[in-house]
Amino acid sequence: MNATGEFDDILVPTDGSEAAYNGAQQAIKLAQRNGATVHVLYAIDMGDADFVAVPSDIKETRTRIEKKGQTFVAEIEALADDAGVETVTTVTPNTPLQAIREYVDEHGIDLVVMGKRGRSDPDKPLIGSVTNRAIGELDVPVFTA
Repeated sequence: MNATGEFDDILVPTDGSEAAYNGAQQAIKLAQRNGATVHVLYAIDMGDADFVAVPSDIKETRTRIEKKGQTFVAEIEALADDAGVETVTTVTPNTPLQAIREYVDEHGIDLVVMGKRGRSDPDKPLIGSVTNRAIGELDVPVFTA
């Protein structure tokens, strides 16, 4: 956040869900008002795949997930470009929360904007597990949409 209380760098984690897309739309509006950069992050979470699959399956799975992540961040980047908002996109191997935490720390993020719940928990009534943990663990504000 700059001296006037405006946000300079806003992180939008995405898993490709509708809730993440809604969060991205809100982040872009905030970025327009603040002249901020939107950082779009997708975490390649392999879970237990490394322990149950043969190496060739792991590589194929990782490639497939990375391609999917590139698609998700590109969709949000296009939305931001249409709104005249500068973007930075990243696809990184990590668990979602760890990727968010590291990105916030490494890039001086002022605000995280994320969906209330993601792909893995669309039926949760209030807030998803990653969002809930991000709110409790991050040292920057987390806005949910």
